[in-house]
Amino acid sequence: MKPASAWIESLSSVEVPSSIALVQGPGANPSITIDGVYLHSKYRPREEAEALIDSLELAQTEPVLVVGLGLGYHVQVLLERGFDVCAVECEPAVAKLALQGSLKNTEFLLAVGCADALSRDSELLAFLKKHPQVLLHPPTARVRSAFVSEIERLVARAGIEGERLGIAVVGPMYGGSLPIAKYLADAFTALGHRTLYVDNSSIWPVYQAITQSIETRQANSQLSAMLVNLAGEWSYARVAEFDPNICIVMAQAPVGADWPARLNKNEIVTAFWFVENWRHMTYWRDIASRYDYFFHIQPGEFERQLREAGCPHHAYVQTACDPRVHKPVELTSDDERTYGCDLSFAGAGYHNRNQFFQGLTDYNFKIWGVEWQARELINHVQNPNERFGPEEFAKIVAASKINLNLHSSATHNGVDPHCDAINPRVFEIAACGGFQLCDPCRGLDTLLDPETELPVYRDLPELRALIDRFLESPEERQAFADRARSRVLRDHTYEKRAQQMLDLIVDQHGSRILSKGIRALRTVGEMAERVGVDTALGRYLQSLPKDLPFTQEAINERIPVMGTKLSYPEALFSYLREMRNSSEQILAMFEGV
Repeated sequence: MKPASAWIESLSSVEVPSSIALVQGPGANPSITIDGVYLHSKYRPREEAEALIDSLELAQTEPVLVVGLGLGYHVQVLLERGFDVCAVECEPAVAKLALQGSLKNTEFLLAVGCADALSRDSELLAFLKKHPQVLLHPPTARVRSAFVSEIERLVARAGIEGERLGIAVVGPMYGGSLPIAKYLADAFTALGHRTLYVDNSSIWPVYQAITQSIETRQANSQLSAMLVNLAGEWSYARVAEFDPNICIVMAQAPVGADWPARLNKNEIVTAFWFVENWRHMTYWRDIASRYDYFFHIQPGEFERQLREAGCPHHAYVQTACDPRVHKPVELTSDDERTYGCDLSFAGAGYHNRNQFFQGLTDYNFKIWGVEWQARELINHVQNPNERFGPEEFAKIVAASKINLNLHSSATHNGVDPHCDAINPRVFEIAACGGFQLCDPCRGLDTLLDPETELPVYRDLPELRALIDRFLESPEERQAFADRARSRVLRDHTYEKRAQQMLDLIVDQHGSRILSKGIRALRTVGEMAERVGVDTALGRYLQSLPKDLPFTQEAINERIPVMGTKLSYPEALFSYLREMRNSSEQILAMFEGV
């Protein structure tokens, strides 16, 4: 990007191709065509440009990015009205003709080139950081739609980069996606965004109490449906009150099919993360096309199915690990006695696991989890029908010489040769520092190297051979485990997945996010710098955690209880709190009057 006058010399040698033509109409001002399509009115291009600018109601105080130059009549009108203008044009020949015609001797900022080149233009990117108003030249958008779409994405990325977005993550009441929802919400918080985690797990005990106490099938079904609907309305109320830019719904969350449409009315971009097997859980057919973005964990055939189902924006986003949760632990002597073993497996007893693991009963093998029914495994199952949490999982991994992983299947007796849904345990074991043997789920070798990080087996004899080899090689086990841990901490964390989701959403829906507006959210540390660390307020803010959000609610929690002598800033925040509470009470009194 540079002043228009600086382009004249470099554009002078550009030849005008036959696809671009100047057309002299009946008036004084010419028009131009690309492949026979007029970029301006053939009769009154100047009047057409004035009508276009009038219809947009642009704010005089904000800069304008013009996408598509044409012969520049619309740029000319903007400049005459005092706007700060930057124009981008993909056709050098069009820019040349404009600067030789209506924009001759006119000074404004101009960037010429393909979208990829413009995305590396530091001057243009700096201009986009000013959050300009965008004027898409309609005829250019028709004849160069790909360029215009890429520039729209560039504008959105530049405008959103570095901003703290509002992001809500709606979790389920129960199930495998419950911890993943929390990991994802924590990842967005760690990335600096204003995050709401809608935790529905507190509803699960009530749901269980209802379904287990009512024997009549119809009444049971009706009451459980009512509770799920209540959970959905509760989730909606929390998200609507938070008013985020983006809402991501996890698989199994208690929300209805109309959820995305309701949030779209509030200008909230919606996404769904389907961390389930599409072949077994088919409800995706009813919801995928309703969300602005649909994320999943199974590339390949599922993506074709999604296209056929009318889902326009979908992407493969794998699960991951949370290094704050999944990490190596020190074991006590009691832990060693409880969890120590040669082989371990931690997970649910699906059909293939109950069958396959019967071939390992001659090893020092401990199994953790629920639904283990094979009689041959009874002596190996620890704490039958008890679930384990992340802390216990880390101990299981740390105390096991070899951690087994076998992806679930309800139809096979061992390794599922068609498995393409990689489970989170792959990344969690590695992050905890454990050595792991795994079946070769499709795509696994693109995430972890089977030769140096994660050895794989295809059947029982191959697994037994690997077990025997690695039980005799502790140094080799440790080397594999160390490399796998380094890899997942580098490439496979939930922060990486959260950023991947954001990049995809911004590429497709960034302009919607910008049009809604991004609520400014500063931290206490940033505000202390802004007001001055030597002021009374600055000194008080420095006494609080630097990363604490600078909000009334967050600071209220830090104000001492009544009866304690308050500093001047504390008294001021306390007064503001009381004023807010009183105002809300007064408004409530007159509600509906």
